[in-house]
This record gives sequence, structure tokens and C-alpha cells, in this order.
Amino acid sequence: MKSVGVPVRSLVRLSDKKLSQIMLLFGGLMLLSILLGMFAYLMIQDLFAFGSFPAGVKVVGVSVSGLNKTEAVEKCRSELANVANRPLTLKVDDEKYRISPQEIGLLLDYKGMVDRAYKKAWSVNLFERMGRRFTNRPKQTNEFLLAKGNREKAHGWASEVINSINRHPQDAYVDVTSGAAVIVKAKDGRNANLQELLADTDEALGGPDRTVNVRVGRVPAKITDDVFGKLIILNLAEHKLSLYDREQLLVEFPVACGSPSYPTPIGIWKIVGKQRNPTWNNPGSGWATGMPPSIPPGPGNPLGTRAMPLNASGVLIHGTPSPWSIGQSVSHGCVRMYMKDVEQLFDMVEVSTPVYAIRSDGDPGFDVTKKPFWQK
Repeated sequence: MKSVGVPVRSLVRLSDKKLSQIMLLFGGLMLLSILLGMFAYLMIQDLFAFGSFPAGVKVVGVSVSGLNKTEAVEKCRSELANVANRPLTLKVDDEKYRISPQEIGLLLDYKGMVDRAYKKAWSVNLFERMGRRFTNRPKQTNEFLLAKGNREKAHGWASEVINSINRHPQDAYVDVTSGAAVIVKAKDGRNANLQELLADTDEALGGPDRTVNVRVGRVPAKITDDVFGKLIILNLAEHKLSLYDREQLLVEFPVACGSPSYPTPIGIWKIVGKQRNPTWNNPGSGWATGMPPSIPPGPGNPLGTRAMPLNASGVLIHGTPSPWSIGQSVSHGCVRMYMKDVEQLFDMVEVSTPVYAIRSDGDPGFDVTKKPFWQK
């Protein structure tokens, strides 16, 4: 019995081993056939996709996936119309200088952009394309803008604009041209380099924004608008004195001003003193001949109860014992006020308060942008 059982068990082991080998071979052949089938399927897909854009391809943000070149050009032409019509802009601070694309012959090269995008999309090797298609992970590409234009015209325009960009520093000043106080803020001096500007312009011509943020060097102004506080505007034509706190009108008073023979000088002056119950001193002028050397404070004093001399020679803002003269041009250059008015003004201003003596509204009679001789 033992001699017969051993060969049988050996035969069974041999049969099991062959069966395992056969099954393994069969499984390998099945796997190979599946892989070959998938490869063939992906190959066929790749062949049929050739001639159109694969997934994930854009031209300046416009998706062209699945389109042929002709269709891609038309879609780009439609969706990039805003870009095509966008002007070239030079921007500095809050200023913008623009020129239309037509003026510099600037056109988008739709065919060139589509051709470049197509070439780039199909430059991926076959196995990578098949792998990405199988895993549904398309390669993302976005072709940049391609434009054609007259570079010389663009440079010529930028070379002219730089003359408006570059400037000397401009101090802040009070514009009293209208008869009211308008504070014009200081502007820094600016200096742009022409070669840098032209290089940046070339770069902007090839971008969708077409905007150059102009690089400038700066020189700060010496006088800024924070130096201005209270100020007086003296309107000679209207015989009116107005006190402002910066641009806010505080109070207005009627006044008398200089006669044609002794006009009140126009320009920018300042109060250099404040005198309560002043003494009048004879200036030695022709009109003062026969008058005493001085007149003490009191009812007969020509300066009234308050006087504020200016740094314009011999000119004061003062009260008057002759109220009939208010509203007329009859003084010897000084600014006369009613007593109650001059006393009110006296308490509202300080020494160094600026006084803008203008000829009339719209015609100040001097350059309002020019710094007065006494201002540091």
C-alpha cells in the first residue's frame, strides 16, 4: 500500500503546479491584451484629436480646447475685442495719458497667437499626452498676447508725453483769483528717464493691460499746504475784507481803500503788528503837511481804536472816525474799517496773518502762484 500511495501524491503535486503555471500565463496574457487595448484606444484618441486643441489650452485667457485653428482664431477675435481696442496708457500719480491703438497701428496677431498655442500644446510627447488623457489631467497652458504695431509712433508719443510728466517741484499756494480762498496743494518735482519709459512702453504693447506705471524720481516741494491757516482777502473793487480759516469764510467787513492818487498796493502782504488805541504819527507825506507830528489816542485819532500795520510801506488796517468813507476809495493807501468791525477783526487775527490785496474777482493783479518775498 505504501509503495502505491507515494507515486499518486507526486502526480497530484505535478498537476497542481502545471495548473498554476497555466493560470499565471493566462492572466498575464489577459493583462497584456487589456494594456494593448488601452494603448490602442488612447492612440486612436490621440490621432483623432490631432488638428484641434487638447483640453486645458487658453490664448490670453480664452479657452480654445476642442477647437481647430480657424475656430480658435474667431473665438479669440470675438472675446479679445476689448483688449484689441484698449488704449496704450502712461500712468503717473493720478494722471493718465492715453493714445488709441489705431493711432499707433496696434493690432492683435490672432493667427500668430493661435499658431504658437497649437505648437506648444502638441509639443508634449506622445506618452505624456496619453498618460494625461488617461488620468484626465490635461496640461494647462495660456499663450501670451502677441501684437503688431508701429513702434516708432509709440516711442514718438511717449517722448512727447514725458515733457508733461517731468516737472519742477511746485509749492502749495492760495489761489485768490476768484475772490475766495482756494488752497492748491504742493506737487513734488518728477523726473522720468526716457530710455526706461520707452522700454516699459515696448513691454506694455505686448501685454493685455497696455498700461505703463511710469517710474519717476521725486523732489519734494518746499512749501506744503499745511502752512496755511487764517488769511485775509482784501477785494479793492468791492471794498470788502474777508477773513478765512484756510478755505472756510469766517466773516466779511465793508472797508474803504486807497484813492486813485494813493492806491492800496495789490499783492501778498502780512500783518506785522497789532496796536490797541494807537498813536498816529505823521508820515511826512505831502497830504500830511500842516498836520501835527502825532495825534494821541482819542476821538480825533485817524487810526481809531485799533491798527494793524502791514509790511507794505505805510499801509495799515485800522479804524476810522470818518464812517462816511467806508465803501469808497478815498484813503491814502490804508484800509479803513468801522470801529466795531476793526475791533472784532483785531481779536480774530495774529501777527503774520497773510493779507491778499486783489484788484477784483477774476483779476487779482499779480501772480497768485508766486511766493511772496517775505515767505520762507
